[in-house]
Amino acid sequence: MKKSTLILSLCLFGATFTYTDLSAQNNSQSFESNPVTKKFILLPVKTGATKTWITVNVEGVWQHEFEIELAPENPDFYATLEVGQWKGKNLVLTAESVVPGSKWLSLIQTSDQMSDENLVYREDLRPQFHFAPRRGWTNDPNGLVYYKGTYHLFFQHNPYGTSWGNMTWGHAVSTDLFHWNEMPDAVIPDKNGVVFSGSAVVDWNNTSGLQTKPVKDNTGKITNPPLVAFYTSTLANRGKGKSSQSMVYSLDEGKSWIKYPGNPIIPHIIAENRDPKVFWYEDKQNPNNSKWTMALYMDGEDYALFTSENLIQWNKICDIKNLGCSECPDMFELPVDGNKQKSRWVFWGGNGKYLIGNFDGKEFKIESGPFTSKYGGNDYAAQSYSDIPANDGRRIQFSWMQGGEYPNMPFNQQFTVPRNMTLCTTPDGIRLFMEPAKEIEKLRISNPITFSSTLEGSDKPIQVPGIKGELFDIEIQFDLKSTNVSDTNNVLHTEIFGQKIAYNLGTQTIDLSGIKAPLAPVNNQIKLRLLIDRTSIELFANDGIIAIAKCFVNKDKVPCNFTISGNKDLADVQLVA
Repeated sequence: MKKSTLILSLCLFGATFTYTDLSAQNNSQSFESNPVTKKFILLPVKTGATKTWITVNVEGVWQHEFEIELAPENPDFYATLEVGQWKGKNLVLTAESVVPGSKWLSLIQTSDQMSDENLVYREDLRPQFHFAPRRGWTNDPNGLVYYKGTYHLFFQHNPYGTSWGNMTWGHAVSTDLFHWNEMPDAVIPDKNGVVFSGSAVVDWNNTSGLQTKPVKDNTGKITNPPLVAFYTSTLANRGKGKSSQSMVYSLDEGKSWIKYPGNPIIPHIIAENRDPKVFWYEDKQNPNNSKWTMALYMDGEDYALFTSENLIQWNKICDIKNLGCSECPDMFELPVDGNKQKSRWVFWGGNGKYLIGNFDGKEFKIESGPFTSKYGGNDYAAQSYSDIPANDGRRIQFSWMQGGEYPNMPFNQQFTVPRNMTLCTTPDGIRLFMEPAKEIEKLRISNPITFSSTLEGSDKPIQVPGIKGELFDIEIQFDLKSTNVSDTNNVLHTEIFGQKIAYNLGTQTIDLSGIKAPLAPVNNQIKLRLLIDRTSIELFANDGIIAIAKCFVNKDKVPCNFTISGNKDLADVQLVA
């Protein structure tokens, strides 16, 4: 029997869209836009539907491919595929294997707007002051860079579904770290593979030469430096390819990104070798020895440092071993107790373990560690911003709140709030502290609730009056009384939305719904700061020496019901919310 092909053409506003049904041959179907006239193609997604590979071809040339749960009908949401860079050209999307009877071709939309504009950010479980993508999956924060008043946040993104896959760099921008405008995806997969984690910098002196038309002011400073980002290319050929390091750059202040034609800039070395974190090392003694440095995860618990004069050619200089974790390195210098003349370098790994030491541009010399400042399974793959202005001087970090649940939502996963990190001297030595970035204070209501009381007993919880709603920034201070606090029965309790926090004075541990961390009193006080959003709670203890991030879903609609309890001779409590 002769196999047939059905072609349906539709002319709309001067553009022709052609749907080609090849299902009688090989279960593949194609969507053709000839020419491309809109910025986006919106693809129908149904969570749980059979996955299929879609390839993107422009003027007959393969561009990239991705796997998607195509909705045969009644899509849960629309995924955004940016095609504006190919306006005026012929574009063909080919789905390799389509469920018989699927109506996905008739559900496709073209638009100059990203998908679901009338629905996005209005979902029941949408975090309100924590970043989560408009649509799809996210994990590690990437490419955190500040430039000309704008914080750029890139992130591991699956634009085509709510589970991990199709790793791409999503992109959002903000002027205050809390109100974000999500842009089209910045870096998409290519022949080298999908786009894993990495970092970004401003090449102020155009050492890379990527800005071919530099403009200088009257002091000789380049006013249009390139922004350069580094990431791991991996899993080419649908999972068969090895990891290598690649680069993209922007000549328009981060609005669009160009793949470096010589990618990869660092070929595969060993095993995983991924997650490049790049920064400028300033040699204070000999400025001529200043250079770019890259921290790179290698394998097991091993990392390495590389240096470069131009961001393109890199040479390995040393190894850093036995951090106690893997993946996602970060490395930065901080003053100790605010004293810039007494600084230390911090080397950071994926699960939040860190080393403290010194770096001379050639070798990282470990002084102490590894230490832990973050606890619990919902805090991973943190990265800090590059190029924060010197007059600000902060080291601001985001972390992925991995493992959260967002039932029936068209997005999946969120980030912590931005945190400011400092090094402070403690009785145990120099340690890393982290607290919410100060910009969060602008979100507070003008008339905070204040409360103070003496505890009435473990069996008599105090209901804190006036706390209603679902979004909170609460500061609690327990002033311990001069009693025998070594008894393990001496426990301070706090509960909100069913999330229980217990501080045991006998064991000197804090417990947030099963996540435990050591915490010693300071000046006979325990201070807690709680940030509560729709799907998460973050706890910072004693000015941030301990941080715990926990995701939760209030499935049973437990009311706020904020209570504090403990033995009445144990402590006095003060609260601001």
